[in-house]
Amino acid sequence: MKYRMILLAVLISFLFTSCLKEMPDKELTVSIESEDPIRNIQKLTPNEYKTNVLILGVPPLNVLRKDFSPALLDSLILALKNFNPYIICIDGISPNDIEAFQNLDEHHSRLVQSIAQKEIQLAALVKKKSKLNYLTTLEKIDTILNRTDNRKKLSLPERTELIKYLLATYDIYSAALQWNYLTKEEKTKTNLDPIIKAELEQLVNSNDENSSIGIRLAKELNIQKLYPVNDYSDKLYLDKISEKLYEEMLISEVYLNSRKDILDFETDKKLKESLSKKNLLPFFKHINSIDYILKSTNKNWGIYYKMFLDSGLDRTRVALWEMKCLRVASNIREISSFYPGKNVVVIIDVSAKPFLEEYLKSMGDIRVKKLEEIN
Repeated sequence: MKYRMILLAVLISFLFTSCLKEMPDKELTVSIESEDPIRNIQKLTPNEYKTNVLILGVPPLNVLRKDFSPALLDSLILALKNFNPYIICIDGISPNDIEAFQNLDEHHSRLVQSIAQKEIQLAALVKKKSKLNYLTTLEKIDTILNRTDNRKKLSLPERTELIKYLLATYDIYSAALQWNYLTKEEKTKTNLDPIIKAELEQLVNSNDENSSIGIRLAKELNIQKLYPVNDYSDKLYLDKISEKLYEEMLISEVYLNSRKDILDFETDKKLKESLSKKNLLPFFKHINSIDYILKSTNKNWGIYYKMFLDSGLDRTRVALWEMKCLRVASNIREISSFYPGKNVVVIIDVSAKPFLEEYLKSMGDIRVKKLEEIN
């Protein structure tokens, strides 16, 4: 019996060794799995098949005022074109949120009226002349956009109808993009309300980041639609706590001491250098760098972890910000889920960048790209 057991053990050992030798020929590998289940999922998709997401952190460009010129962004646009995004997400309220908030309670309705006043006004102008249902209008938009898969150029009537549908669904930046595709002569021929024409022209020529980067990049890549992904539901809570929070912060020594170091001389220097050279790409690389993000996050958000206010509203403030960023990340994921393996650019306030990147990194087939990697 003892002899048979030894013989059986030798036989099993031999068979197992033989299997291991055959594995390379059969393209099989043996690996020890990580204890982290998400990491195990992420390993299943090779990097070349993952969806690449570039979070472009931006400052409010309208603060540049007289200093701003489209030429300042030429090098940045070229870098983003090299990344070749398939879809572009922008820093605006989601049309779905605008529609939903208006039909919820009074608080949501009041909130959306304050942050999407222009979107709602333009939608009302379009709907006044034609009865358009939100969901059926979305289907009409998809029908028109699907035609561009087979041919690059839409006719003037198609673009005009598309602009109306986009405005009716609160997507003013996509409507402005379509308006930007029209020639000067075609713009005069459209049967749009003069107020709408003026608003679209103003948006196209605006120096805000959604227009100067989003619309411009989309047109140069022949992309037909932009995707607003920002979330403002945290404002419902901030309006309730902001006054008390600020009162407590004003008597916090930790907060008062932190205000002494509020100026960022290095970033100011980078901006002035970029403006003098008429090229904002170095400035954008700086504010999207790990060094800047680390310092900025510690300065702007770290303070809320150090004050230990009696009310606990300091931690509430951070929790609401994280909630906001989670919802923005969810919006990005929802949109990108229909374009697996494609490149996605997200134009968003730079303060949200580190949070969004960390959330997106945890997803199965997402790979976060950096600005310095793409040129």
